[in-house]
This record gives sequence, structure tokens and C-alpha cells, in this order.
Amino acid sequence: MASTTAYLLMHQAIRVETRRLADFAADLAAGRRHAGPAQLAALRTHLDEVANVIHHHHISEDEDLWPLLRRFAGPVDRVDGVDPLEGLAGDHEVLDPLMGRVRTALTRLAAPASAGTASAASAGAGTKVGTGTGTDAVADFAAAAAALLALMDEHLAVEEDIVLPIMRERVPDEELVALEKRMQRRSGIRLGFALPWLAAADPAGMAETAAKLGPVLPVLLALTRRGYQRRVRAAYGVTAVSPGPVTLRGEAEIVIEATPEQVYDAVADVIRMARHSPECHRCAWLDGAAAPLLGARFRGWNRFRGARWSRECEIVTAEPGVAFAYRTVPTRALPDSTLWRFELTPAAGGTRLRQTFELSGAAPIMVFERVSGRTSSTPKAMARTLARLRDDLAGGSNVGGASNLGGASNLGGVTEGRAGIGADLVSA
Repeated sequence: MASTTAYLLMHQAIRVETRRLADFAADLAAGRRHAGPAQLAALRTHLDEVANVIHHHHISEDEDLWPLLRRFAGPVDRVDGVDPLEGLAGDHEVLDPLMGRVRTALTRLAAPASAGTASAASAGAGTKVGTGTGTDAVADFAAAAAALLALMDEHLAVEEDIVLPIMRERVPDEELVALEKRMQRRSGIRLGFALPWLAAADPAGMAETAAKLGPVLPVLLALTRRGYQRRVRAAYGVTAVSPGPVTLRGEAEIVIEATPEQVYDAVADVIRMARHSPECHRCAWLDGAAAPLLGARFRGWNRFRGARWSRECEIVTAEPGVAFAYRTVPTRALPDSTLWRFELTPAAGGTRLRQTFELSGAAPIMVFERVSGRTSSTPKAMARTLARLRDDLAGGSNVGGASNLGGASNLGGVTEGRAGIGADLVSA
């Protein structure tokens, strides 16, 4: 029986991408997410690559696959008098322009209205962007992305219902192998993008496909994966790519005499939090951000025993009164990433605030953590941060210092309540 793994691998990647895009656009339009000019430009660049892959996939189906299916299956049963393969080709004529509509809306959204004006994709604010208002541009982007997702889902489902039985039951394996070679020769797809894109969508399917094509494909994938991951993080945010296994955890906890909403507002104010930590002494918003929305980025500057560093961070959870979290953004020079999370629960006398960190770092980072003593000092610093926050909310004296909000591997905080290494050290 002919294998359809590679064919389904492409479909899975398209499904993952269009769903991710529609969710991103919907969050933007609803005001739940921030995306500034730099991120929107990175997303547009990423979608240019995606559109190129999908366009050439459609051309290969129209010019190579459909004729092959007709050759071995004969006339495909008509549905309401229409040849289903012709209907699929007709979908292609709609899908490609629809992808273009998404990219055009995104370009309009990313273009700043004037120098010094925030671009705005903090969506609901209506800040002017490009040739229209931020609200209009975001709405166009979200509508186009939702339409692309709906049509693509329907198209792929119908296509698989029609095509897979014929490919599996009637087309000889050697014909499918020859088809794949013809499609590869004629394709304008850039492998440096397509290979890691497919692998990210379906690692098992990619592994099966690579095993049939010899040793070259895994080597190409290894060479291109890291660059692809950086581009996806720039386009969709840090949660789009796994940071790797957690190698160090820590936590601190305190009860504060204030409501969860009051405590949340204080914790989510990253500029204000920089007054409390023993390490992070300054924070600043990046890429047009000005409020703690999902996806908003800021930079934190840290100091510890003579060491100085700064890290870009991205907000990954923003649930008022419940939870707030951000993650340090990996770079070539600093590939580690730490998730800093604040959880709030009602308690007798106020709100229980629990701060945790989860570091995902390779061996060199773990050596620094151990040798510097940060494996034990960071939870203590978190305890002090939470205590200072408590005093600030109580109207007590403000203690200067840093906020561990944006530390290189750690963004520590304060707490005199309870502190400790949570799940201990995990092997790097």
C-alpha cells in the first residue's frame, strides 16, 4: 500500500499554522494580546514563507497529483454534478488570494502611522496604524485569518476524504515515489524553512518521512531548526517553541492584606516591581508595549555580586486577580529561558501570593547557577521581593532595589513568608 505520510505531514503543518494564526489574530482583536511593530513585521516575514509553501503545494496538486489520480482511478464520482477534484482546484483559487489578504492586513497593521506613534496592536485601543485605525486594521487581520482557517479546514478534510483512498488503494508505490520526485524538482519551496516547519507540526511524521529519504534530510533539519525556532518566537512569541526541560526550580510565598485584584495590579506593573527586588534594578517596556497584556515585552536589568546583565521578557499569562507570568526570551548568546509565575488565591486576611521560577538551561548556565550560589540565593531574594511588595501595598516604606523582573536566568522576587528550592535541581 502506498504511504501517505509526507502528504499528511504537509496538511498537518498547514492546519497548525492556520489555527495558530487565527488564535493570535483573535486575541489581538479582542484586546487580550499586545504585538508591536517588530513582532508584526516578523510575523509578516514568517507568513511570506508559509504562503510560498502552500502556494507551491497547491500548484503541485493541480499539475501533478490530480492527473495521477485520474490516471489510476478513472473519473472520480461526481457530487451534485461536480467533479470533486475540480472543486478542490477551485478552492486553491480562493485560498491563495485569501492568504494574500491576511498578509496585506498584517502589513497595514504593522506600519506605524508616524514616527514616535505607538503602532498598536494593543488592539482595542484604536490607535492609528498605517492607513487606518488600529481597531480597523486588527479587525481586518482577524477576519481574514478566521476565514482562512475555516476554509482551509474544510478544504483539507474534503481533500483527504477523496484523495487518500485513491492514493492508498490504487496508486502503485513506485508512482507515488516518482510523483514526489517530480514535485520536489518543480517546487519553489525553500527547504531551510519548510523542513523545520513540517517537523515542528508533526515530529513523528517528519521522522518517518526522513527515514525513507536517507541521511541528508536529518542533517539539513539539524542545521535549520534553531534558526527557524528563533524566527517563530519573534513572530508568535516565546510560547510558540518549547524552551526545553526544566533544570532548576524555586518558589516563595506570602500572605498580603489586600484583595487578589490589588495584588495582581501591583505584580503586573513591571516598572513598579523593579523597586522591590534585590537583583533587578530597572525595567522598561519594549516594542510599543505599555500595559501587562499577553505578548507584551519588556527588558529587565539585573546585578548580582558584581555581575551585570539584562534580558528581554515576554508576558505569557495575564489573568487579573488569578495569575501573572512572563518568560525570558532566548537568544543566540543567552539560549536559556526562565518562566517566572505569580499565582494569587484568596486567603484569611487577604491574598496568598506564590512566586515560582522554572529555569530551562544547558550545562554552562547550570554551572553558573551552582558556582555563584544562585541555587540557594534566588528563592531568598524572591522572599525579600514579596515582603517588600507586601509593605508597599500596606503603605509602608518603599525599599529601593531591583525587581528580579528580567534577570538573565532568573527574575527573582521577595518574600519573607516562605522560600525554598521547589523541585530541587534537575540534571541539565
